[in-house]
Amino acid sequence: MKVYEAIAHGLWDMGCTELFGVLGDGCVYVVDSFRRDTKGHYFPAVNEGGAVLMAQGWARVTGRIGVATVTHGPGLANTVTALIEGVKAATPMVLLAGVTPATDLEHAQHINHVELVTATGAGVVNLRGTDTVAEDLVRAFHRAWTERRPIVFNMPIEFQWQEIEYEKPVLRLPQTRAAIPSSTDMDDAIGIIASAHLPVVIGGRGVDTPEAEAAVLRFAQRIEAPVATSLRGKGLFAGDPFHLGVSGTVSHEVALDAIGKADCLVVFGASLNKYTSGHRGLTRGKRIVQVNPLASEIGRCTPVTVGLVGDPGLTADAMVKWLDEAEIPGSGARSEHLREQLQAWDAQKRQKLMHKTPAGTVDLYEIAFALEEALPKDRVFLTDSGRFMFAFWNVLSVPNPHSYVDCNGFSSIGLGLATAIGAARAAGERPTLLVVGDGGFTLSGLSELATAVDEKLDLVIVVPNDGSYGAEHIALSAHNMDPSLSLLPQRDFARIAEAFGAKGLTVTSSAELQSAMQAIATRDRKRPMVIDVKVDPASVYGGAPISRP
Repeated sequence: MKVYEAIAHGLWDMGCTELFGVLGDGCVYVVDSFRRDTKGHYFPAVNEGGAVLMAQGWARVTGRIGVATVTHGPGLANTVTALIEGVKAATPMVLLAGVTPATDLEHAQHINHVELVTATGAGVVNLRGTDTVAEDLVRAFHRAWTERRPIVFNMPIEFQWQEIEYEKPVLRLPQTRAAIPSSTDMDDAIGIIASAHLPVVIGGRGVDTPEAEAAVLRFAQRIEAPVATSLRGKGLFAGDPFHLGVSGTVSHEVALDAIGKADCLVVFGASLNKYTSGHRGLTRGKRIVQVNPLASEIGRCTPVTVGLVGDPGLTADAMVKWLDEAEIPGSGARSEHLREQLQAWDAQKRQKLMHKTPAGTVDLYEIAFALEEALPKDRVFLTDSGRFMFAFWNVLSVPNPHSYVDCNGFSSIGLGLATAIGAARAAGERPTLLVVGDGGFTLSGLSELATAVDEKLDLVIVVPNDGSYGAEHIALSAHNMDPSLSLLPQRDFARIAEAFGAKGLTVTSSAELQSAMQAIATRDRKRPMVIDVKVDPASVYGGAPISRP
């Protein structure tokens, strides 16, 4: 067996069934063997950065390690933004990259792979030789999982055609399901919780199983605390009558009041970054207990009073046991008054959030509410980066955190469609919804639309088209400057989508929006759909205050 065949077989034997990539002489033979010999599924992306994003979208939805491959030199260079997104979003993935032959000092595609990848924050594992293929592959996957970031596996071209005896790689990933049975930190945490009058429990992406979610909710009910989530914890605690929604910069008025008045936050599986903490306004002056399986996450973003390293679910159950043994009463924070406030907000939110816009346009919240009702609840939902995203974050629901993916780790527009392609593959029979701005869709979405069509994905793409770079429109307007610099030429995305083979629709009114929602219900689920919704750029609020000099 040749080295390139051993790499392909090794991927399959470690559980890799999907490989995203762009062909080049540094990876083409690995791809051929993976597709032909192992029967794995290869997704041919248009752009190398798109291939990496597809692997990340697949990883976020499945909870497994995504895998992509590119060639050397410009192939790897085109992945820089996508790698940074993966690092900032803590997404485990392996990128197999060919390496220019070391003997060719004048090769046009030569670059220093290690320096380039290191600058993105991703890690590097080199294939050291023909006798270490299995060992080095395992190391790359192990590091991707434990370090929660992309790892680039460098494959020197001169090795790939050498004959070796195949050694099956064995990948054993460490389990992090542990709880602290007793410690000073646990004693302190129980003391803080027992003395809290207005506690709030916040769940994040680290509460990643139904069992863990149920345990954290039992804990919240035991201490009589309302619950909230981080943005990436979206989908947790659905149906709980004391669910405050997302904590932080996108919180509604009732949630802001409840979290703001809290004297204690108990945080499970969330980093408590500046957005979840409302730029620290929701954490200032509070006692905070943070539970996370990774010690590196404790206090990383926000200083905490006590940190517990352990599985969120097991730790929540352990704390309930301690509270029961000590006969600590509940706080009473799950009050009838709070329940009534939340019910009133839910009844009034359409009226409070939706606004009239000029003729020929539709309000963002109207779009969001329509989509919430039109698509099945068991769906995957993604947003690209842009000011439009706040409306959809507030309204669109998902069944669990693995069903929500934001492409906002690097705050770069244009990452949404490629990520959605990987997510849609992982979604199986469930539909996938992507909301992406017109600038982001033009930036890189158009190139990968062909991939979505070729793969016959059940993907609905909604483009809130305000004809501008939205954040810049806000910034110029906030400084009393002419926002016309931020305006973009109007593009007919429906016709462009049809040219690629997708279904295209244009929406300019409430009536057309309802027709589009009916079209979603009767769509061909093997043909992506693009809905171009015209939005007024002056009517869109970005959701975060603009800082003035």
